[in-house]
Amino acid sequence: MAHRTIAFLGSDILMDSPDGEPWLSPPRLEAVEEEAQRSFTWSGEAFEALSFPKEAGAALEAAGLIRMPIRQALSRWPEATLRPALKGLGLLNWMSTAKFCGACGTALADPAAADLEGGARSCPDCGRPTFPRISPAVIVLVTRGDQILLARNAKLPAGGRFGLLAGFVEAGETLEETAVREVREEAGIEIGDLSYVASQPWPFPDSLMLAFTARWLSGEARPDGEEIAELRWCGRDGLPEIPPKGSIARTLIDRFALA
Repeated sequence: MAHRTIAFLGSDILMDSPDGEPWLSPPRLEAVEEEAQRSFTWSGEAFEALSFPKEAGAALEAAGLIRMPIRQALSRWPEATLRPALKGLGLLNWMSTAKFCGACGTALADPAAADLEGGARSCPDCGRPTFPRISPAVIVLVTRGDQILLARNAKLPAGGRFGLLAGFVEAGETLEETAVREVREEAGIEIGDLSYVASQPWPFPDSLMLAFTARWLSGEARPDGEEIAELRWCGRDGLPEIPPKGSIARTLIDRFALA
């Protein structure tokens, strides 16, 4: 079966031209050896995802390939193009860590081509399957009247981009409980009236973002000083720099801004 090839150098996607799509011509990659390969299907179409080591960067550029951060592609390509690229990156990220059986330590093996859709690698010794890791995380747009709560991550400089509060689901939690806990921990406020909006695969390295809206109930918003450096209540006409289009955070903020 003919397939399309998607290639990555770290989390940068490789392209034939600056304005092109991410599907590469395999002959352009023959001179450089990949460090990982995974075949998969998306919407009935066959794909091959390749990962190259950092030291291959110069050789790939010499072959005329152009690098673009995959996060930049979020606002550039339609869903039909972007989604298989995100799936390929997620599988490659998983393969970089899922190398040995968690039960007996034997090196894992990939399934036959006919069984790739299931996704699992298997242990040739004890037979235990290891499926691609998915880490669910909740992201919340909190409203207070005509304002939303925006947060600047402590890793970003003062005056940098603001986003929404988010965090990973812990064992035993519902998604709603995660949202309440994360907002309480990071902003010191209580929320209610949670409503699910949408989800987005986020392979950095293996998240599934689950988006909610919520209403402020009580408390004064104060950053925790660890993960969050600054919090702002913002109206539609006073938004700072926010996440790029294509991200679930931007989708939530745009829904508020356009309401």
